[in-house]
Amino acid sequence: MTIPREDGRSAEQMRPIFVKTGVISQAAGSAYVELDKTKVMCGVYGPRQGGPGIDKVEFDRGRLDVDVKLATFATSGPRGKVAQGDAEREFSSIVHRALSGAVMTETFPKTTVDVFATVLEANGSELCATIAAASAALCEAGVAMRDLVSACTGGGADGPNALLLDPARGEEAAAEAGVTLAYMCRLGEASQVVATGTWDGESLDDAVQLAASGCARVDAALREALRSSVPA
Repeated sequence: MTIPREDGRSAEQMRPIFVKTGVISQAAGSAYVELDKTKVMCGVYGPRQGGPGIDKVEFDRGRLDVDVKLATFATSGPRGKVAQGDAEREFSSIVHRALSGAVMTETFPKTTVDVFATVLEANGSELCATIAAASAALCEAGVAMRDLVSACTGGGADGPNALLLDPARGEEAAAEAGVTLAYMCRLGEASQVVATGTWDGESLDDAVQLAASGCARVDAALREALRSSVPA
């Protein structure tokens, strides 16, 4: 089934992805990611002394903190501050879970690594762009990771049987279901799966496989950007 898309892409075609590292001079590591009109900036700071917040039970490990903000100009139309704060907290929690499976906190015991990300422009797949930017920034900062974490979404344009890869904002709003996969491509492991809507088992598997194909493309873009940032 051919689904006409708002930007002319085919159902399994991603938007162009652009990745640049080293964009915040004061940060230990930083990255900027564009998925067409979706734009995210991320900085990583630390490790720093964790203080009283470090769990005493896990004294041999550090802590990863993630804070995601949506710029007031990221989307058109009014947004209430309370609703925005709730969305940002949930967003931050999902990004944290996606990264936690990759970051080796045992390599920075009793300290904290802080990840600060800002969604500068939102046009769909903001979560995916943020996870990718954070992963690249952590790598550039020299934080030990099991693998880079990429993310991509497969959305149901007309129910779960008509899937679109990397939906733009209008497609996300119209979708009846969606799956966002955070994936460590070299290890072949998912670190987070977020599903919305109603799925049967076969359709969900198809959506995850479609999202995984997008993660492979994001992973390639991240690695190319990181290789380009290494001095010759």
